[in-house]
Amino acid sequence: MDAAMISAVKQSYGRALGNHDLMDDFYNKFIKSHPDIAKHFVNTDLKVQQEVLKQSLSMAILFPQENMIAKHAMERIRKSHAHDALNIKPELYGHWLESLLAVVKESDPEFTPALEQQWRTVLGHVLDYIKQGY
Repeated sequence: MDAAMISAVKQSYGRALGNHDLMDDFYNKFIKSHPDIAKHFVNTDLKVQQEVLKQSLSMAILFPQENMIAKHAMERIRKSHAHDALNIKPELYGHWLESLLAVVKESDPEFTPALEQQWRTVLGHVLDYIKQGY
């Protein structure tokens, strides 16, 4: 995958993190996006989960570059989200992506339609990998 694309997404993510409510906003939007999602967070400390997501997104952005640390991180997520583990159905990942992109769009002052497509390309690669492990 093009290094410039990954760099653009990484920079966008950094700008979006300037919004200290980014993760709160994401989980509020994501949990409301589909009735099956809330049940996956019933016994979850969302503050801890938000920190996990921050780190996971950094790894997800690096994953298409064959970064070994990112690859191991995504492999752990792939296994933990599989049918025989957390049982995260593949169709729910679209809600995750749309919720994330909505809050990044609101939080990154330099967000453009072209940048949105770059996010979709980078994260689409990662999400396809995770869904294949279901």
